[in-house]
Amino acid sequence: MSMHNLKVDFSVATNGWRGTRALGVFFLALGACLMFFSAPARGQAAASVVQTDVKLVIGGDTIKNHSVGTLSVVGSSLQFVSGKKKMEVEASAITDISTNEDSRQDITGAAHFATMAIPYGGGRVLALFSHKVDVLTTEFKDANGGFHGTVFVLPQGQAAPFKKQLVGMGAKASVPLAEPAPANK
Repeated sequence: MSMHNLKVDFSVATNGWRGTRALGVFFLALGACLMFFSAPARGQAAASVVQTDVKLVIGGDTIKNHSVGTLSVVGSSLQFVSGKKKMEVEASAITDISTNEDSRQDITGAAHFATMAIPYGGGRVLALFSHKVDVLTTEFKDANGGFHGTVFVLPQGQAAPFKKQLVGMGAKASVPLAEPAPANK
């Protein structure tokens, strides 16, 4: 066989090259897009609900009452961090979670003045349930079966996402999740 009679069909080779080149460009573009999406580092869970400037009113075993910090849902637990101190509660250990919207009663007029007469600072407790902040309360059991509770004060409108997320992860709620009222148009 001599080299003079060798024929190559370049139409097939060219189409194959174009297909390979197009596939390479596709994967290059896909890789470039994925570079801009952040992923949590290995061994760290991304926080799904996070709120800063949250006040722990009462209930932090390792954190002082009235501490301000960051409240977040990380992995399958509720986490409060204030400075170097951290408190973490597994969602499955929460026996009841509620927001101030679950039991809010508007107190106006003469009843408002009557609340000022509640002894032992009871009126101050009622002041927590104002319309300017949200209150998130949790009741939970620790690893030894001990019963605990916490009260967090959050900016207005921020407690419901925490309740919804934690109930979805297995936390119990004596008052079911309230669906937001439809907006009037």
